[in-house]
Amino acid sequence: MKCYCVLDCKVLDQIQYEVLNYLKHNTILLTEKRQRYKAWATANTKEVIRNCPSIIKWLRTLKILPTEISFIVYQEIGVGLPIHTDDPRLISKINVPIQHTEGNITRWHDADDQVIAEYNMEKPVVFNSSIPHSVEIINTNLPRVVMVIMCNNEKRLLEFLQDE
Repeated sequence: MKCYCVLDCKVLDQIQYEVLNYLKHNTILLTEKRQRYKAWATANTKEVIRNCPSIIKWLRTLKILPTEISFIVYQEIGVGLPIHTDDPRLISKINVPIQHTEGNITRWHDADDQVIAEYNMEKPVVFNSSIPHSVEIINTNLPRVVMVIMCNNEKRLLEFLQDE
């Protein structure tokens, strides 16, 4: 199984605009200083979709129905995440770059902590969170914002991660 799969998204600019507008007017995520390990923020998924219609239009083209949307918001320069795996109940998620993700690197690691893949978050990806991974924050523009989309039925997402 692959570590990640880049997704085509012709409406990424529109999604980013709508999401940032939503975050500015409906949350404190862009202004609140969050601690390093509290970067994850679960959102009201229905409210996000209602305010950001381009997300659901794009996901329909991929035959994906979101069940939860969260945001990862970093407010500190140079602070990333050490090697870890996410909640084992879900193997795959979609990570969508929203703001200041350029130059930041996600790395996946093998059992000996050797890097087996890496990605600079420029486009949305299906993200394999069951493989140990780390994040290095290089971009000094803040806050760094990534939208995370999860599905209860992972079958479609796992298809993207199948080795070819």
